[in-house]
Amino acid sequence: MDNKNPRSSILLTYKGKVLLMRKNNGYTDKEDYPWCFIEGVKEERESYEHALIRKVEREIGIKIENVEFVSKSCYHARLTDDNVNKIERKENQLLDFFSPKELNNLFLSEPVQEFIYKHGSLIQ
Repeated sequence: MDNKNPRSSILLTYKGKVLLMRKNNGYTDKEDYPWCFIEGVKEERESYEHALIRKVEREIGIKIENVEFVSKSCYHARLTDDNVNKIERKENQLLDFFSPKELNNLFLSEPVQEFIYKHGSLIQ
């Protein structure tokens, strides 16, 4: 993996749906922010997998395991019932699960669009 790009993202799936996140500056914020994956920046001497585990825990309050490499700076983990029941939503953060069909109607970030195009079969 290329160490020049320390940022990586993770596809979190659960029962055929993908968990996406969207942040805004508040309820009166008029900008439409794209839905995106949780991303993490690895620290020195940290693996990409560990960086994403740390970031997921910080962003949504759950500890994930079995992070698998998919492609350049992209990873995947399947959520359990226990994970989903413990998700914590933060202020100004929208989290939701979407089916592959629903993804077609969303404003998605470019990395999400690219990942879904290449690896959409992971959402099952």
